Amino acid sequence: MITFSFSGQTYQTGRIIGNLEGSSSGPALMFFGAVHGNEPSGVVALQEVFAELESNKVPLAGKLMGVAGNLSALAENRRYIAKDLNRIWTRNQLQNSDSCREALGNEYNEQQELHHLIQPLLEGNRPAYFLDLHTTSSDSAPFIAINDQLENRRFAMKIPVPTVLGIEEFLEGPLLSYLNEFGPVALAFEAGQHDNPESAKTHKSFIYRAMVASGIMQESDIPQADQGKHQAHLENLGRTNRGFYEVVHKRTITNDDNFSMNPGYQNLTSIKKGEILAKDRNGQIQAPVGGRIFMPLYQSSGNDGFFVVRKIPAWAIVLSRLLRNLNFDTALTLLPGVSRHTDHPESLVINKKVARFLAKQIFHLLGYRRKKDNGDVMIFSRREIN
Repeated sequence: MITFSFSGQTYQTGRIIGNLEGSSSGPALMFFGAVHGNEPSGVVALQEVFAELESNKVPLAGKLMGVAGNLSALAENRRYIAKDLNRIWTRNQLQNSDSCREALGNEYNEQQELHHLIQPLLEGNRPAYFLDLHTTSSDSAPFIAINDQLENRRFAMKIPVPTVLGIEEFLEGPLLSYLNEFGPVALAFEAGQHDNPESAKTHKSFIYRAMVASGIMQESDIPQADQGKHQAHLENLGRTNRGFYEVVHKRTITNDDNFSMNPGYQNLTSIKKGEILAKDRNGQIQAPVGGRIFMPLYQSSGNDGFFVVRKIPAWAIVLSRLLRNLNFDTALTLLPGVSRHTDHPESLVINKKVARFLAKQIFHLLGYRRKKDNGDVMIFSRREIN
């Protein structure tokens, strides 16, 4: 057990926050809290929900687990100790974990213990859902972030908050990207600012709505005093910016940059191209494109200064779903300069000199996201399980 603080109160937790098995067959649903140790809100919300489920003897149709992510960092209220636990989930690191032990430091054991809990659900014969609870360093209305897979989209549409697609193109080794390679629904829910007590309230509402959306519990089995409250809470917070957004830019920073975000930016605030957003040791940083600011960094740890997103038209979301269901991507290899990767059939190799007329939006429409850019060649991959 470790001790941690949130909003002036002291709590304790172990790795497993709660573990309930329903009386009938159903999906497996795992929630993660504090994958970043300075984001305790999700752990607090999970403790409250599991206590309510047990005291009210709520019937569940499936397996429900809540786990704490980075225990050592949570105890110290730090994002991570040696390595960001949400940037080390690659097959190479997991397959060669012993050789990575020194490089990962404290986070090696954290990852190994989480992987031990995750693996049985990935190998099971029932639908699995993995939902990662986060908060942000800036004031923020809640939102969902997903890898762009149809099953992720379907689930996200059941929660009345904005959804951001395509962040996997800009991040290396997040937990959810690793999980999505095996086919389950996996998404992140950001509830608000790290230390705001309202974040735990919002996380709690999401947990209950996600349980209903997954089918592990019925709406009528939510404790009676709270029926309708959680849906209304999320609808109220997400009503202004509801819809799908796509990441179009990321500002990467290092510890030596002396990066400082200008005050006052909240998630999904509109920005104009050329607007001064931040500064570093080289001077002012302007927005390279117009859109909306996403996850502006107002803390000392982390390498993502800010992102820029743009809203996706509703027609594009519908068209994308239709084309993917028709496996329209098989026609792409008929185009000059486009071929299947010889070792990875889920990937396309694009010769930029030959296929320069193909915009990346075409590949995005069909579920392919840029994985590598090697000079004259780009590799786009998709995690869709057909």
